[in-house]
Amino acid sequence: MSSSFEGSEIFQESPEKILSLINNFEVYKEFLPGCIESLRLPCDEAGSAKGRLVFSLINKTYTFESLNKTHGFDVKISQFQGPFTDFSAIWSLEVIDSKNTKVKFLAKFQLPFFLKIFAKQSLVEKIGTKFMKAFEKQLKAEIN
Repeated sequence: MSSSFEGSEIFQESPEKILSLINNFEVYKEFLPGCIESLRLPCDEAGSAKGRLVFSLINKTYTFESLNKTHGFDVKISQFQGPFTDFSAIWSLEVIDSKNTKVKFLAKFQLPFFLKIFAKQSLVEKIGTKFMKAFEKQLKAEIN
């Protein structure tokens, strides 16, 4: 059975700045909850970025490697190595005006059995919301 998270926020920043942060794997460890290591991986595909994020959860570490494909103001994310049986996500950015961008994030994933025990939908929502807030906070920090 698949799980999902869907969230949206209005960020006071340009879509270009938001896209830059989404694809800047190196800084994730500085602001994303539970992320203890983050780095960009080599990628020759135009309009794409690969990265590795390592999370520490429940006294274990999980490595997540993904490919981000950017097209316009959308970023499609697919896991090519990691703890999920299946994972895909999309960031969609919509310009509201010169200072505001509506940011939508949708992730769909399947966890292996041993992680499903912990991943109740309420926990997925809580973690997803924390991640969205962390992105917003990082954008504000980069402005100042």
